[in-house]
Amino acid sequence: VSVCRTTTPSAFMRIISPREFVDVVLVKQYEDGTMLSAATNAEHPLCPPQPNFVRGFNYPCGCFCIPLPGEPDRTQLLSFFQTDLGGYLPQAVVDSFFPASIAGFYSNLTKAVKALKA
Repeated sequence: VSVCRTTTPSAFMRIISPREFVDVVLVKQYEDGTMLSAATNAEHPLCPPQPNFVRGFNYPCGCFCIPLPGEPDRTQLLSFFQTDLGGYLPQAVVDSFFPASIAGFYSNLTKAVKALKA
């Protein structure tokens, strides 16, 4: 179990301010090889809100990495999250960029995994 502070850069030519999130995170591996990363919002005295960042809030979230039987080079990824980005963003703005940022996350994750395997 650990406490993690995550930041995101500004977006849309700085129309959307940078965000920060502080979460308590649990990583666990099960006997079948499945890995779980679970997190939820936390407050910690060593992670006070920082100037120039909007503090976001993660509700309980996480992901499972599940090995596919008979396919050692493949993994099923099941993720779940619900995030309050904080600040005063109109919902239409959030709806317009959030799906692309999620797709970008998974694209970067795929690249990182491939780089680790190389």
